[in-house]
Amino acid sequence: MNPSSLLRGALILLSSCASAIADPTSYFPGVAADEKSVYTDWVIGSSSAYPRHAYMSHDDDDDDDGGAAVFWNVDGDAIHLAIVVRALGWVGVGFSEAGGMIGSDVAIFRASDPSVVVDAHVVGDRSTPMTDDCQDWTLDAAIATGEDGWMIVEISRSIDTGDSQDRAIVSDADLWHAPTRMIAAWGDDDEASYHGARRARGSVRIFANYTGEVTEGQALLGALEVESDGFFDVVQDEYDIPAEETTYHYLCKTFDELNITSSVTMTGAKNCDAYAIDSFLYRTMLYGWAPGDEGVVLPNDVGLPLFDDENKQAISVEIHYHNPSLLSGTKDSSGIRFYYANNERTHRAGILEIGDPWIELYDTKINDGLTQYSFTCPGECSSTFLAQEGVTILAESLHMHKTGVRMTNEVIRGGEVFHKAVVDVYDFDQQGSFQTPQEAYQLLPGDSFRTTCYYKDGSKFGIGSEDEMCIAFIWYYPARSLLGMPWICPHGIPDYGTGCSTELEFVDLDSDDDLGRSFGVSSGECAAKPTVDTSTIDSTSGLVAAAFPVSSVSETPAPSESPTRPVAISAKHQGSAAGFSFSFVTAVSVLMVSIFMLP
Repeated sequence: MNPSSLLRGALILLSSCASAIADPTSYFPGVAADEKSVYTDWVIGSSSAYPRHAYMSHDDDDDDDGGAAVFWNVDGDAIHLAIVVRALGWVGVGFSEAGGMIGSDVAIFRASDPSVVVDAHVVGDRSTPMTDDCQDWTLDAAIATGEDGWMIVEISRSIDTGDSQDRAIVSDADLWHAPTRMIAAWGDDDEASYHGARRARGSVRIFANYTGEVTEGQALLGALEVESDGFFDVVQDEYDIPAEETTYHYLCKTFDELNITSSVTMTGAKNCDAYAIDSFLYRTMLYGWAPGDEGVVLPNDVGLPLFDDENKQAISVEIHYHNPSLLSGTKDSSGIRFYYANNERTHRAGILEIGDPWIELYDTKINDGLTQYSFTCPGECSSTFLAQEGVTILAESLHMHKTGVRMTNEVIRGGEVFHKAVVDVYDFDQQGSFQTPQEAYQLLPGDSFRTTCYYKDGSKFGIGSEDEMCIAFIWYYPARSLLGMPWICPHGIPDYGTGCSTELEFVDLDSDDDLGRSFGVSSGECAAKPTVDTSTIDSTSGLVAAAFPVSSVSETPAPSESPTRPVAISAKHQGSAAGFSFSFVTAVSVLMVSIFMLP
């Protein structure tokens, strides 16, 4: 590694990540081969119709046969989707904004009514799906084997139905785009009911430019391992997590200390405290992680500078621990694995933080009920930092905590909204820092930002696990700075003549209608749907087989020899104690990881 090395992206690699499975007949690893012949026969017979697939593990890690296998193909403006689970009564599958039930668009099949698939959605605080006004999914085929416990359902619909109670499936082929988040649940009752742990979720690449297993983690890791020139580790040595609800712990390493090829253990170093004023003003953010985040990858001609400036000679990793039960004796060996590329890129990326990134509203009470906080970064700020041609915005990640219910980040140009990044139904327990699906766009001098967070019964702003935040992280290139300070637009501090300080407005809202959500509203008139034949039932075998025509599909070409989007930074959860991981399901969890270059 040399001082001009570049980070090319970011990947969180947890210890639970599995290696890619090229053969979908290997899914459901806990089921004996002779017990899954129905499934394997279907896979063999349907492989040409579904060139891409993924396995979403059961929520119960001890149940190897309880996952969900999903298969799909995009044919023109239609998607053909198949879901396979072990269940007797029903199965639901769908697309989720944040990765959970709230804000999801689902299709539900019941073995008791095998000629119908129900198009439904989940909004607000409800966890029960509501039937759509317009039924846009078509049931193509279904198999329910009764006592054998296999359920295979094939459905199709338009990529974008134009229905506000459906989620459009948007481009996710490029790895700097947000992935598509899928969910599934199943049960043995005749009617769909609470599923308990019989559920699964995953992030996939619907439009991947290669065939086979295309989970988000495998897509990023595959690019990472092929294209990086090397890596180094910054890991903890059995860190004893304090018996406190909120702990911020720092790992730090200087460039001179990183001339090694094996893992390093960090206990701290000079200037490692991210709250020192010189670090706060001059630190450069490299990456931020929150639960639900899979990572980010930059285009081929873009990279994040690493140790290229004599004033940036240390890396700080800030880890936010959440320990609500005040447990003691929990040790953590998590850390960050940094992958880098030595060759120069045309553009150097930056991360613009806006809203209230420095939590200057610390300890400010948020009113009960529904409340809206809007932070405006004026056009003077972009005019100060941007050249005439502006910068390219690649991605936006929107971050609140547990009482956040909706968030937007708008670009205002000439008094009109030019661009709007939206998390319509925010769910922190699923997606702590939400990357919005969007295409790249150009930001020009004079453009202003308006970052708006909506809360329900919020507590107060702060850095604690139960406190609230309102921050937008914006990936862009080329990186901009002024007198060594990276471009940032925080709240409540002097702008030093740059105009880069956000103005705050807040209002109390009367009802959910004031949130401005677009998903889940009534659709109005519906397009005509084709008539579906009644299914046949083989009473001898207990097989319910509803077979309907499926249009022919074409195979997508295999990937080229070298992937076109390399990765350059990975955070790896290494060797942690049992019961601890980067997740919300344990007694002690990590809520945020932030990585900075420091003076």
